[in-house]
Amino acid sequence: MKKVLLASGLIVAAPFASADFLGVYAGAGQWQSDYSGQLGDADNDIGVNELGLKESDNNYVYVAFEHPVPLIPNGRIQYTDLSSQQSATVTDTFTLDGETFVPGDVESDVDLTHIDYTLYYELLDNWVNLDLGLTFRQFDGHVYAEGTANGLINEQNVTLDETLPMAYGKAQFDLPLTGFSVGAQGNVVNYDDDSLTDLSVNVSYNFVDSVLDLGVELGYRQMNLEINEDVTADVELKGPYAAVNLHF
Repeated sequence: MKKVLLASGLIVAAPFASADFLGVYAGAGQWQSDYSGQLGDADNDIGVNELGLKESDNNYVYVAFEHPVPLIPNGRIQYTDLSSQQSATVTDTFTLDGETFVPGDVESDVDLTHIDYTLYYELLDNWVNLDLGLTFRQFDGHVYAEGTANGLINEQNVTLDETLPMAYGKAQFDLPLTGFSVGAQGNVVNYDDDSLTDLSVNVSYNFVDSVLDLGVELGYRQMNLEINEDVTADVELKGPYAAVNLHF
């Protein structure tokens, strides 16, 4: 089990500030995602469903710090364990980073685990809440395949170890006197022929009389990753999630 890295003291200069008080927000949830798309070398890839990647339960945790100090952004860190190990019998030939796999049994491990380091400002903070900022998404994963055909075994492992800067935004609309709110959150980047879009919408309920300001959240998240390098990937993950949130 990978360790969750939590850090504070994220400071950069910028023109806005917003929080009315010092606060800590934390939460944990599970995202049930379905996989679709292709991966492999550009001229000989394979569908992820053919590798047995169809759905996965992914856990995540986050912590955010908000403060009233001018010019210093608020900070948020989220760890998402996004991995799936599968077995399948494939009927097509495919290539992964120069290694060719022929029809036969294939063990695969696709790991898109990442940590988001986000700096943001509250531009609105009342019944309408709006945050804008910048996320640095650090991937710590890999794509691995091991094939067995005609008594022969071959394998390949491609490391995913990159940090991507992404535009960050979050909006929340509180429904007065109900404890309910609706919201949306997104991280987006597009450069050259590569892109990453991670969007979610949610409905949440806050138990305002609880000691730690406890809340529950139900939502839907969709992540699209497109990479056109030596190894290509055009993968989509989407599905519902549920979370528990705390504010103290």
